[in-house]
Amino acid sequence: MTQAATSLRSVAGLSLLTLGQMGLQFAFQILLAKQFGARAEMDSFLAALTLPMVVSGLLAGSLASAFVPVYIETKQRAGETAAWTMAVQVICWMFLVTIVLWKGTTYFAEPWMRALHPNFDDEQIWRTEELLRTLSSLIIWNTLGGLARAWNHCHGRFAVTGFAALVGNGVTLGVAYWRANEGGTDAVAQAVSIGAVISFAMQMPWVSLFSRGWPVTPESQSALRRCFLLMLPLVFGLACNQSDPLLDQYLVPALPGGVSHLGYAARLAAAVMSLATSGLAVVAFPALVRHAAERDDDKLRIEIAGALRFLALLLVPVVVALVGFGSPLIRDLLQRGRFFPDDTKEVAGLLALLCGMIVGGSVGEIAAKVFYSAQNTRTPVIVGLIGFAAGVALKLMWSPVWGVAGLAAATSIFYLFNAVVLLMLIARRLGRGIFRGVFGALVRSSIGSAVAAGVGRYVMQMSLPFPALTGGLAGSASLLIVLVALRDEVAWRALRMLLPAQKQEPQS
Repeated sequence: MTQAATSLRSVAGLSLLTLGQMGLQFAFQILLAKQFGARAEMDSFLAALTLPMVVSGLLAGSLASAFVPVYIETKQRAGETAAWTMAVQVICWMFLVTIVLWKGTTYFAEPWMRALHPNFDDEQIWRTEELLRTLSSLIIWNTLGGLARAWNHCHGRFAVTGFAALVGNGVTLGVAYWRANEGGTDAVAQAVSIGAVISFAMQMPWVSLFSRGWPVTPESQSALRRCFLLMLPLVFGLACNQSDPLLDQYLVPALPGGVSHLGYAARLAAAVMSLATSGLAVVAFPALVRHAAERDDDKLRIEIAGALRFLALLLVPVVVALVGFGSPLIRDLLQRGRFFPDDTKEVAGLLALLCGMIVGGSVGEIAAKVFYSAQNTRTPVIVGLIGFAAGVALKLMWSPVWGVAGLAAATSIFYLFNAVVLLMLIARRLGRGIFRGVFGALVRSSIGSAVAAGVGRYVMQMSLPFPALTGGLAGSASLLIVLVALRDEVAWRALRMLLPAQKQEPQS
């Protein structure tokens, strides 16, 4: 079978760095769970964190998706100098925009929190407002960090961005661990802000930025305009995805810990989704842009099919693990200190309901990148608006009946709808070749997941420390063995990477 241009080695390297980040994020969640549990103080921290994360995610996501295709096309047609100048101008403009947004968020912190959290009392609103004033600087650093990350990806510097995020998460965890006992959630908020600054600073090419200059040319100005014009529809489209957590917090029932339970589950689901797609989407996007610029539909089909096969192999065991073993996993990860068995039960149930978000978000990320690579930002926006409207209607109907569980289920349906519709539109444009080998990958992954679940359950019954995590490792090894035995191409390519002496690879 013809291989996609996306390098498995690059995907694996970036995924390993993402796995390291995920480990640090899990450790951070463990620290929060132990120190604050799912109580009012944690509700306030998560409520204050959500708004700056939504704003920065909206700006960074829309800008990166518009920036990459314009930068690569400008570099190919007008030269590196024009592309470089365009990138520097974008950074300068976004720095000014985020400064304004940061000051506005700080100034209007109290009315924002009252509007978004009608179930909080006056004391909790005051605590949330104080935390927001500290966390609002994330609007600047996360936005500029996302732009710097996209710039590095255009040059194939994937390890730089992965390592910077790893260090930033490590600093956040270290500072929070050092100061959380005495400083409470205020110290944790400061730790998050410090980590974001370090992550951004490590990704910027500071020496080149101030040494080579950035001469403004007609080509760079034209590229700058195209970048912002492509970004505008994405701002509206991503506003749906990014504002979804704000809607959840507005609708969450007035019960202690409701915000925290949903926050823990959503952050764990987002971490798993990031692990599934970060390396793949990041490495595949520049390749998709090049194929689209060359109008080579055959290579586009091969690239998309390869990405979908990879996701099929990864997402099936993830869903099996979270649905079948969610409670013991949450118990091993979080149940300590002020995080009690009842909290474990609530978070595990919500995490199982959010599996649709993990699958839909992962597939939808790749599907959206296909449209962005062709500089078509309108189609994903329209689909996203329709899906978001349906999700809002479901949340309004289900949250009074099922509470937080209704919000999680509606979120999953929203993400799955977007992914299915985008894939259908791509198939209509490029043909069914985008699904080549996907069904076989799903079958092999299902067989491997069933074996892995059996092995994991057997290991969990032994008297071992952290039984769920130990069972998960044993199940993962079993999955790889089964996939290799079934002669799966991705598993064999991974095996060749681990064992360079291996000479033969089966043809699928």
